[in-house]
Amino acid sequence: MKDFRDLYQRQPLLPNPGKSDKWGHNAHNSSGQEYYEDEDDIIQKASESNGVIKINMPPPIREEPRFPQERWKTLLAAIILAFNFVLTLTSLALVHERLPDRSVYGPLPDVFFDNVPAFDWALSVSEYIIIICVNSCVITMFFHKHRFIVFRRVFLIMSLLYLYRSITMYVTVLPVASTTYFCSPKSNETSPLVIAKRVLTLMSGFGLSVNGKHVYCGDFIYSGHTVILVLSYLVIAEYTPKKLYPLHWVYWVLGIVGVVMLQLSHGHYTIDVIIAYFITTRIFWTYHTLANNISLKQHSPNNLLGREWWFCFFLYFEGNVGGPIPRQFDWPFPWPRRFHSKSRDS
Repeated sequence: MKDFRDLYQRQPLLPNPGKSDKWGHNAHNSSGQEYYEDEDDIIQKASESNGVIKINMPPPIREEPRFPQERWKTLLAAIILAFNFVLTLTSLALVHERLPDRSVYGPLPDVFFDNVPAFDWALSVSEYIIIICVNSCVITMFFHKHRFIVFRRVFLIMSLLYLYRSITMYVTVLPVASTTYFCSPKSNETSPLVIAKRVLTLMSGFGLSVNGKHVYCGDFIYSGHTVILVLSYLVIAEYTPKKLYPLHWVYWVLGIVGVVMLQLSHGHYTIDVIIAYFITTRIFWTYHTLANNISLKQHSPNNLLGREWWFCFFLYFEGNVGGPIPRQFDWPFPWPRRFHSKSRDS
């Protein structure tokens, strides 16, 4: 756009006074106003004695929201999660047939198992803690102001965890860690019908032993119980206000107690728990580091995080999110209106 000084040189805002009017009023101009145009700008000079100049500016361009909901992406992420969840259960259904004979192969040497006796009731305690943590996470995500983004992220992170778990448990089958845990007898076949029945049985119990449906063994590396406990704490700590740090500590303690109870029941080897903690925290922190820094949402020789195999999928789901999500909550229903006030981070 040209400089206004050029405009002033070509067309002065105040014309030279004529002989007929010593104040510069032109007798031939009945409207009392003069207009000057220069490309995109229109400058209107008012003839009032105060000499006010009115500049007509174009309306501001409406910017896209920083945190679009993109519900279809959340739905797609949910479908991906369902696929990987079924894939994990299918892997377990296959592994059950390859399980080492319990009468021949006992539990592997484990520093925790060798020094602490097994308590069967501890597994139920761990799973009840998991139920509490999962329900708390769902409530937190549901009432978050940007709930569709949060749900989408959790779905994708869980999809990666389930995908990796389906691979690790299948490639290396360990002997059953507990000597008292019930394992369904082998059928000596892996026909599609048998596998489908096992998958449906596991799905009906949500993968928990307290529901009486987790009767197939072999899902050791790595621990799914530990994944859920750690992920629940990470989600609550990331998306609730910092002033609720006592609540964060409560879920941190619940996660620790849940893992200890799992170990007391001899439900998982210690290496299962360690790997589960490591992979869950690294995927969660890597994903959110990429999501919270716009400069990392592009391929670059210096962006080594962009070498993750799932980075292209990440760009599709997170490309329109403009930075860290505010820790705000709102009422998701149109009624009652008095509940529509927001809870902001402090």
